[in-house]
Amino acid sequence: MRIMSVRLVPFANVLAIIYGVIGLTMVPTLLLTGAKEMILPLGILAPLFHLNLNLHFALPSHFLTGVLSAAAASACYALTGWSTGAAAVLAFNFVTRRIGGVEACVITRELVAALPPASVS
Repeated sequence: MRIMSVRLVPFANVLAIIYGVIGLTMVPTLLLTGAKEMILPLGILAPLFHLNLNLHFALPSHFLTGVLSAAAASACYALTGWSTGAAAVLAFNFVTRRIGGVEACVITRELVAALPPASVS
């Protein structure tokens, strides 16, 4: 079996969720480490490739601004995750069409429902 392409939206949604959860942890982490400011990325982030806009914000000084900052961080990271996932899928699909796909092996396991033992009369 060969993988010829990956669907864009499901993959991008998964990365958006992962990045969004990571974004929720940013404000507490920055407060605990004593950082001077909060930098939120918007764009595509990949190893050795950054096409993003960094937004610089002051760290929150009140509980309500901390909650709003965590929500903003989560939203920025989720948007960045979605755009990064979409770019990765487009690049993967472009390359796999050129090389004829990627060899894959699918392993399936059938789930057998456990039936109660038959009673002997």
